[in-house]
Amino acid sequence: MTKKLALKQFEWFWEALLNSYAQVFFSDNKLFGVALLIVSFIDLYVGLSGLLAVSTALIIAKILGYYEGNIRQGFYGFNALLVGVGLGIYFEPGLLLFFLVFLSGVLAVLISLTLEGVLGKYGLPFLSLPFLLIFWMLRLASKQFESLGLSERGVYVLNELYTLGGGNLIQFYEWINQLAIPSSLRSYFFSLGAIFFQQTLVAGLVAAIGLLIYSRIAFTLSILGFYIAYLFYMILGVPFSELTFSYIGFNFILTAIALGGFFIIPSRSSYLQLLLIIPLVVLVSVSLQQVFGYFYLPVHSFPFNIVTLIVLYALKFRMDNRIGLSTIFWQQNSPEKNLYSFSNFMKRFGKNSPIPIYLPFFGEWTVTQGHNGEFTHKDNWKHAWDFEIKNEDGITFKNEGDFLPDYYCFYKNVLAPANGVVEQVVNDLEDNVIGTRNLDHNWGNTVVIKHGDFLYSKLSHLKKGSIPVMAGDVVEKGQVIGKCGNSGNSPYPHLHFQIQSTPYIGSSTIDYPISDVWIRYHGKESLQATSNPTKGALVSQLVPKSEMKKAFAFVVGGTIKFRTEEGEEEIWEVKRDYFLNKYLECQRTKSKAYFKVDDLMLHFTHFEGKRTSLIYLFYLSAFKVSFGYTHGLKLQDSFPINQIFHPKRIFIQDFIAPFYQYLRADYTLNYPKASRGFSDKPFTLNGMITKSAFKKTLESSKFEFVIDQVGLKSFYFERGNQKTKALCVRD
Repeated sequence: MTKKLALKQFEWFWEALLNSYAQVFFSDNKLFGVALLIVSFIDLYVGLSGLLAVSTALIIAKILGYYEGNIRQGFYGFNALLVGVGLGIYFEPGLLLFFLVFLSGVLAVLISLTLEGVLGKYGLPFLSLPFLLIFWMLRLASKQFESLGLSERGVYVLNELYTLGGGNLIQFYEWINQLAIPSSLRSYFFSLGAIFFQQTLVAGLVAAIGLLIYSRIAFTLSILGFYIAYLFYMILGVPFSELTFSYIGFNFILTAIALGGFFIIPSRSSYLQLLLIIPLVVLVSVSLQQVFGYFYLPVHSFPFNIVTLIVLYALKFRMDNRIGLSTIFWQQNSPEKNLYSFSNFMKRFGKNSPIPIYLPFFGEWTVTQGHNGEFTHKDNWKHAWDFEIKNEDGITFKNEGDFLPDYYCFYKNVLAPANGVVEQVVNDLEDNVIGTRNLDHNWGNTVVIKHGDFLYSKLSHLKKGSIPVMAGDVVEKGQVIGKCGNSGNSPYPHLHFQIQSTPYIGSSTIDYPISDVWIRYHGKESLQATSNPTKGALVSQLVPKSEMKKAFAFVVGGTIKFRTEEGEEEIWEVKRDYFLNKYLECQRTKSKAYFKVDDLMLHFTHFEGKRTSLIYLFYLSAFKVSFGYTHGLKLQDSFPINQIFHPKRIFIQDFIAPFYQYLRADYTLNYPKASRGFSDKPFTLNGMITKSAFKKTLESSKFEFVIDQVGLKSFYFERGNQKTKALCVRD
């Protein structure tokens, strides 16, 4: 028990160690980390130096008390690793070398944290800048260290291999070197190995295989980036050789992976932009080699760092994304996972709307002018809505419509569309007589609310004297902030609603969707997670039911207990991580199901852990749940394919995923048709999950939730011969 406890205490170290090796290629794949660890030991002393440096960095970071999640990911270890292997290849082994390696591990943590703080303010990664700063510093200082001799071991590779694996390893090495591989491809493998200062074909082959297993997209990008640079060198007429090119060639590989699929979502655009970006890296590399040559310093990964940071920083100033280069908003350390999650997010939620904005009224209203309207919603103000209330005949007023009170929307409550702070208020303009306009004060009585940085809502044409809030007041979603009126450029009572990036009355609009909208349009009804409702659509928000919220509105700090038919008990805790993401965690399996929840909807967004667990089946079944509902409501959604398909099934899909996705996993949840509310009888939700390839069904699963007035009563899942039923254990 004591031995098992000791291993448990150091579990973080082994995970962080392997991730530190894998992070050199932006990965957290443990098997890839093992492969790269082996590569580093092709030269025994290089491997030992790297291991000492990264171990020192991880232990120092742990002792200093930094965030364990980042330590486990290897964020504070991979730069120390690069310094360690670099020193190990350049200098003769000895106590002085290993002492310098130890110090470099300490320094790598401190510089990494410093750059994380500086560059993190701009949302930029520190990449391998700590390695470069430390390595250059030690190379310059080493000229004064008389007892630190330069190593010639790299010249005698066979001796090192014999020490490591004997004659069999030498025979394997010679066999690899004699393979009929084109010169350019040999340079590609040498460049991969050179990332770990191992300028051998064996090292490159192992790294390439590991890269392929870790990520098909990253592997493809590495070849693409290398060969774009290779051809550009040929065009420029720059002298080329396998050995000299390999120690600069990894810059093109790393840049292609970073900007083609890691920090930018893999897509046609991300691949095409490499035709421009990689030649820039070549030019930077050639020029820097000339400059650094005067100081007898190697360029190493500096060109990759410069170009990557410049491109990522420049992308932050875009006004739109017409070229399709979308940056990562949730890094999962895999181009495939990033792509599948992003694609799924766009399908589910449309535009990136981290702060939900809701309809600013009760009941059902009609969109009488939408985006790019025919009257006033044009040019800089084209992303806006006008809302009115119509009767069953489509008329907006009673009687003859000659007076303001005749209009159904007049004097109706206008609500804050989200939590925020009131920025501006105009409350003293007279309401217009029907058919007239006040063109001197276009927006009429108005409230502008700040909901976040560069995110404001504006509600206009309100009734004079109806606004109860003042500038500086804090308002909550759903709070009454005025009454619908007829002030400003408004011939008939209506509500003008827009989202903008600045706090001024008259600001230009931005294209930002409304969340959780129930829409009736052309005879069809749907509940949309985000929407820009068009003209003629009838829109409203469903009223959440308390029983549904008890069942699915998980509260941080709470627990959920299930007992299966086999008598096993599961306990799930509701938690929030370092980045404020909410998730359910199974105490037994440690599996995590991430979710976001608001007043009306529950959406599961991500899963980590065992796919045989009950919590995984629950994640699939409760992927999208509405707390409000109407007669026969049907919710539809789709899964990220990597969250539901076996890795073997998506292996080929990964290669072409940036261009075409033929795999799909669809979700359907059905509400009862015969009941509009809860009664003494339980309330049943049922649904289906369908996997398909090229629109042909591969597999279907079905599930069922039983809910009563207390909340969730039971959960059932069926897939093939697998049938799982669990009862909710209530305190």
